[in-house]
Amino acid sequence: MAIVPNQYELEGQGVQVGYSTSSITGKPQLSFRKGRKTLNFTGKEIVALDTMIGALITVTIASTPDLNSTTFTFLLPSIQLVKESAKRSFRTTGITTISKTSIAGPVKGVQQTYKTVELSGSAQHVVF
Repeated sequence: MAIVPNQYELEGQGVQVGYSTSSITGKPQLSFRKGRKTLNFTGKEIVALDTMIGALITVTIASTPDLNSTTFTFLLPSIQLVKESAKRSFRTTGITTISKTSIAGPVKGVQQTYKTVELSGSAQHVVF
């Protein structure tokens, strides 16, 4: 029987992320911490996109109307646990994306800039 993790803890270069694919309410939850700033997300505030290289998990961490929006995305590999109480360590990449925005229509030139961070963490299965 395949045991898939539902709780992940990641950290690297001043960034800490806690992500649960479910919770007591049945909705996913994500906590993002950088420096003294902690942001919490739940449900549809978290975008999970399955791709051939793993799941891309994205949240919007800042937004300034008519200027830019900033998202944080991390790549979550597929993981199978040996037993329900097991914890599995892994490494991945996080990407902070700043996207230019404008109410006047499309922004000219390069519209996104990226900064990557190496993340290490663990995955486990938790019963809610």
